[in-house]
Amino acid sequence: MIYEGLILIEHEIKEMIETNLGRTGLLYRMYSRIKTADSINEKIIRKGYDNNGKLVQDVIGLRIMTYFSEDIDVLIDYFSSIFEVVDIEHDDLDTLQFNPVRINLVCRLQDEQLKEFNAWKSIYKDSFKYIDSTFEIQIRTTLSEGWHEIEHNMRYKCKNEWQSLDDEAKILNGIHATLSTSDRTLFRLFEEIAYQHYKNKNWVGMLRNKYRLRFTLDPLSNPIIKIFDENKAIAKQFFKIERNLVINEIIKHNIQMDISFDNIIFLCNYLFVKNKKITLLTPDLLLSQLKSIIKNNKSIHI
Repeated sequence: MIYEGLILIEHEIKEMIETNLGRTGLLYRMYSRIKTADSINEKIIRKGYDNNGKLVQDVIGLRIMTYFSEDIDVLIDYFSSIFEVVDIEHDDLDTLQFNPVRINLVCRLQDEQLKEFNAWKSIYKDSFKYIDSTFEIQIRTTLSEGWHEIEHNMRYKCKNEWQSLDDEAKILNGIHATLSTSDRTLFRLFEEIAYQHYKNKNWVGMLRNKYRLRFTLDPLSNPIIKIFDENKAIAKQFFKIERNLVINEIIKHNIQMDISFDNIIFLCNYLFVKNKKITLLTPDLLLSQLKSIIKNNKSIHI
């Protein structure tokens, strides 16, 4: 049985995240679930919550799977800015033991969602006795997601079966370490591809692989292509910009724009490059928005 009162809360949280992450262009997938009554009771017994005073904090759970490991810190900062985070489990990578890295955020329900939760808690006092007014967000990369699913069901939930299997545990952890290495290799690979496109004056390829966002189907406009073709040093300035700086600015200032190749150039130009020719090409509506929300902007050395 799933407590029906939690379904609306789950949908609202998911919709809020999808709406906000959608405007950043980040490549990700998201899944959500509500623990069943049986699953809640099993965890209460397994963790001893009925004796130690602790509460189930992940009755509502969301998992964000980002394509690239460098987006993990972006997501942590983003969720910390819009939710009340009461606990963060962010393991350090142990290169000697190859222990798995978990990134879990426990967030407090707020406003109408908290009122809805408390209303249902007052109805089901006994059932909600050990349930906290929180939800959990897990952040993974797509490469590590499958491993975490296997580990959670085949080891985490039955740790007693692994007590004398130290070598096997290291092998399982070693698989995770290999995937973590692959995550870092992906970053270097696409940076190298972006550089090759830069050298060959393939500006769309450079932008796609440098910024690694969910771009619209609109092509890079001919006037920008002409500027880059005529002066490769200008294109180099855009290539040198740190990708996550751009994404953080979109999030921080709540910038509302389509993630097209042109708009990324216009945004980066306004924030960092300040090329007059590109400024003249920037649509008035976008330029006005940037001027109104980004106050006292100064060029950042790139």
